[in-house]
Amino acid sequence: MKRYYLILIIIFGCLFALQANAIILKNPFHKQKSTKPSISPSRSSDPLKAKAVYLELEGDSVEYDHDSNVYITSGMSIAHIVDQDAKLEADEIIYYGSDQHIEAKGNIKINRDNIITTGESFKFDVTSNKYLLTKPFTQIKGAIIKARTLSSLPDNNQLEYEHGRLKLEEPVRVAQGFGTRVHPKTFYSLQASRAARRAPTWDEVSNQMKYRITAQKIVYDQSKAVNNLTVYGGRIHFRNFSLPAEPRFTTTVSSDPNVRTAPLIAPVIGTQGALGGFAAGPAFNFNVTDHHIFSFSPFAQIGSGGSPGFGGMLGFYGPTTTLQLSYGSLKDRFIGQFRQKFFGNKTEFRAAYNYYLEEGFLGSTLAQINVGLVDKRRWTNSFLQKVTEGGINFRSSTSWIQSSPGILPSKYKGFLKEAGDPEDFKKTAFKAEEQINLISKPVFKIGTEKYNTALRFRTRNAFRAYSTGDFQGVFTGGPVLDNNLGPVTFALGYDQGYVRGKSPLFYDQYIQGMQSVSLDGDVKLSEWVTLGGFGTYNLKIAEVVEKQVRAKVGPKDFKMLVNWDALRQQTQFGLNFLFGQPVDFEKFVILNSQNKSGGI
Repeated sequence: MKRYYLILIIIFGCLFALQANAIILKNPFHKQKSTKPSISPSRSSDPLKAKAVYLELEGDSVEYDHDSNVYITSGMSIAHIVDQDAKLEADEIIYYGSDQHIEAKGNIKINRDNIITTGESFKFDVTSNKYLLTKPFTQIKGAIIKARTLSSLPDNNQLEYEHGRLKLEEPVRVAQGFGTRVHPKTFYSLQASRAARRAPTWDEVSNQMKYRITAQKIVYDQSKAVNNLTVYGGRIHFRNFSLPAEPRFTTTVSSDPNVRTAPLIAPVIGTQGALGGFAAGPAFNFNVTDHHIFSFSPFAQIGSGGSPGFGGMLGFYGPTTTLQLSYGSLKDRFIGQFRQKFFGNKTEFRAAYNYYLEEGFLGSTLAQINVGLVDKRRWTNSFLQKVTEGGINFRSSTSWIQSSPGILPSKYKGFLKEAGDPEDFKKTAFKAEEQINLISKPVFKIGTEKYNTALRFRTRNAFRAYSTGDFQGVFTGGPVLDNNLGPVTFALGYDQGYVRGKSPLFYDQYIQGMQSVSLDGDVKLSEWVTLGGFGTYNLKIAEVVEKQVRAKVGPKDFKMLVNWDALRQQTQFGLNFLFGQPVDFEKFVILNSQNKSGGI
């Protein structure tokens, strides 16, 4: 079929020596300004500059009415907006030269930077750079926007969707353990832990929505990296009633994993490390940069006998940097940590004072001062991929340590008593340690998807050298049964241990024993309640040396967490929040639409 082409050059003056690019189809998620220059009038020295809009009209037929100055293209019509690299497709496109506006009808599709918006009718005023699209449907990376109308306000670089719905293509994990200073152990196996780190799916969201969210107005400012989404007049609707949310709620929408944000006011609740007692109070969070947060929290403390206290925390958090200082009056104690990651986040410098630090398979340990480097690597090849879960894991560390038995919880010190009198141990030493761990693929797996048992073998080993001349090796290995029995999921493991040599520091003695049994699992009582725990039983002394009890309460995609660690005497609270519900809005506003792009 023969095609006809028509090129229009529309020139109009701009006052006050303003020179700007023409904006016809300002897609709300366009990242870059047009790099093609505007065409100015031939009198370039004229102080009243002008700007130009280039249109290439293409269609099966092109008609021109000279008397009314109207161009009509029909039959798979296309308008190329040349200087903006945008394309408008429709069954019919009409350009009215008298008042300089464009109309499009039938099967409208706007394509810009591979982002497509469809609609029923399109109207564009050339002189004001305003357009109106009815029943727009925009699909971008991460979300779909459907509305009654879409209009542009070029003076404010603003787009407005009216009476529509914002729906996510995939659910978003808003919080995973949010609120816990030291994340509690919440996964019963290596496989469950990996599944929780994967991108969330709709299977994790409730099939039947228990609530619906609406908003009077949503404003998304693309010029900001943080605090760029504001919701006005939000309400949560249940079956027979609704509740208002905050009158104005601001949050951050970003695909950049390094962007850091937190609510302006968030709760702090639970035991705060080695400060002792139970703490509760607000945390005030402020963005120093787009990637760094400063936090301040005053809190009240309650001791085991009901004795009151008070404390406070200062924090600085970034993608590779963490600094936290806290004080509690119950024990008149300061705690603090500093962490700095480098070499692709595989290596970390850390310095801690009276602060629990994770020490690989040996658990969280508490020294008075611990300064050093930790490097984590994984080695794998085709053979290891076949026989192991992820290859061989290496954890290398070197540190200077000052040990103080006085800061250890009483239960912890009780399990260390077999090591000897604390006074006989060194107070300071340098330590170098190499841990080598692996877990095998299932030796066998039997059962169905919901009811199954898998047998694996694991080995976890540590080689230690101290500046005192002492050496120690901790070698463990044994079978692990991963079990799924409907609502019950648990891992049962046995470890045969062997310790050669000794540690001169009291705090890092191996307490699990030469023979130990571990149990880590959950029981799902209902969709709203899951109870679980983790424990290690030392067969030699016939006593449970590690015990944690946990609970998850709430609907499928919104869980409150609580974890009690008996060994370290800590109670922690947290939140798992998965969001996938559509939001109905009266007005959705996108600011600075030509400057930045994102995706919601």
